[in-house]
Amino acid sequence: MSSSANDLSATKRQEERLQALIDSSPLALAEFGPDTRIRLWNPAAERIFGWSREEILGRGGLPMAPPWKRAESEELFARVHAGESLNDYETVRQRKDGSLVDVSIAAAPIRDGSGQVLGNMVAYTDITERKTQEAEVHRLNAELHARLEELAASRARIVTAGDLERRRLERNLHDGAQQRLVTVSLSLRLALVMLDSDPAAVRAALADACDELALALDDLRELARGLHPAVLSNRGLRAAVETLTGRAPIPVEITEIPDGRLPEAVEAAAYYLIAEALTNVVKYAQASTVRVRVAAGDASLVLEVSDDGVGGADPAGGSGLRGLADRVEALGGALHVVSRAGAGTSLRAEIPIGWDVPRADGPAH
Repeated sequence: MSSSANDLSATKRQEERLQALIDSSPLALAEFGPDTRIRLWNPAAERIFGWSREEILGRGGLPMAPPWKRAESEELFARVHAGESLNDYETVRQRKDGSLVDVSIAAAPIRDGSGQVLGNMVAYTDITERKTQEAEVHRLNAELHARLEELAASRARIVTAGDLERRRLERNLHDGAQQRLVTVSLSLRLALVMLDSDPAAVRAALADACDELALALDDLRELARGLHPAVLSNRGLRAAVETLTGRAPIPVEITEIPDGRLPEAVEAAAYYLIAEALTNVVKYAQASTVRVRVAAGDASLVLEVSDDGVGGADPAGGSGLRGLADRVEALGGALHVVSRAGAGTSLRAEIPIGWDVPRADGPAH
C-alpha cells in the first residue's frame, strides 16, 4: 500500500474517532458557519434541544435563541467569530417545542492553517438541575435569615415581657402582701406595747393581725398560682386546665385533653397558652362560650382554643397574640390564628414533644 493511501486511511480513522467522541459527548455540541448555519449537531444536542440532526443541519438564524435573547446570541456569535473564546457563560436557550432550558455555554473559533476563522464550535451544558438547586439554596437561606430575624425579635419581646412581668409582680407584692404584712407588724408592735395595760385592745389588735395575715397569704397564693400553679406540677395538665377553666367567667367546654404527663416545658406552655387565650377572649371577644381541645401525638401536642365571639383578631396588631406566638415558637412550634369578623376566633398551636425534656420530678413520660 502506498504512503498516500496509508495517510488517507489514518486520516479516515482519525475522523472516525473524532466523530465517535462527538457523538458520545454528554455536552450538546454545535458548529456554526460564518453565516450562522449549523454544520454539526451531536446526539446530546438532539436530547437537550429536541431538533434532530436532519432538522437542524443547514439551518441558520441561531434558532436556539428565544426572541428576547436574540441580541445576546448574535453578540456572542460575533465575539467568537472575531476570535474570542467563551467559558461558563450562563444564559437561557429555547427548545424545539418552545420551552426554555438553562444552559452554560463554552465556545471557541474554528481556524484553518493560516489562522482564519472558519466557524464557531459551541458546547452547551444543561444546568437546569443546578439552577433549581441554587434557587432552593437561595430560598432556604432567605427563609433562614427571616427566621433568625424573627427569632431575634421574639427574644427581644420575651425579654421585654419578662421585665414587665417582674415589675408587675413587684408592684403587686408591694401593694398587696407587703402592705398587709407591714400592717400585721404594726399591729403586733401595738399589741406588745398594750400587753399589760389594755388586754382587750391587745386581743382586738391580734384579731386584726390574724385577718391581715390571712389576706396576705391569699395574695401570695394568687401570685404563686400565676407564676406556676401547684396543681400543674403535682397533677398534670388536665387537672390544671380544669381548675383554670372552672374559674373562667364564661362557660368553657373541654372537648379533649390527655390524662398522662407531658414534658414539663410543654405542659407549662400549653397551660399558659390556654390561660392567656382565655384572658384575651374575656377581654375582647364578647363570646358566650369557649371550646378547648388538647391532643397529644407521638411527635407534637396540638392545642385549640375557639370562641363564638366577634372575631376580627389581628395577630400583628397587638402584643397578646404575638406573645402567645413567641411562647410557642420558643419551643419550636407554630401558632395559627383564624379570626373572621363576626365568626369568632380559632387559635391552633402545634408544640413538638418528640424531644427529651426532663421533668422537675423525674423523667418525661
